[in-house]
Amino acid sequence: MKLLEWIQSFFSGESKESTPEGYCPNCWGRQEYGGTFIKAMDQEKIDLNNLSIKRGWITAYAEKNLEGIKLSDKNGKKSCPSCTK
Repeated sequence: MKLLEWIQSFFSGESKESTPEGYCPNCWGRQEYGGTFIKAMDQEKIDLNNLSIKRGWITAYAEKNLEGIKLSDKNGKKSCPSCTK
């Protein structure tokens, strides 16, 4: 699931995952990216009605703040470059 799809499912209440797919669940929880990400989205007043309009903001925020915890593929295994788990 892509980040924008995860955001859409989170706001609609359909999200069963607490971490977006492809991001390190250890870093997402421990470093509270989930809390800071959701707080930033609340400050920007992002909701289901303006999700497509705010797509650029979401993409820029994710590239700047979340790229370091995105899982990479090493020798056929997913690993986090930030916490190396």
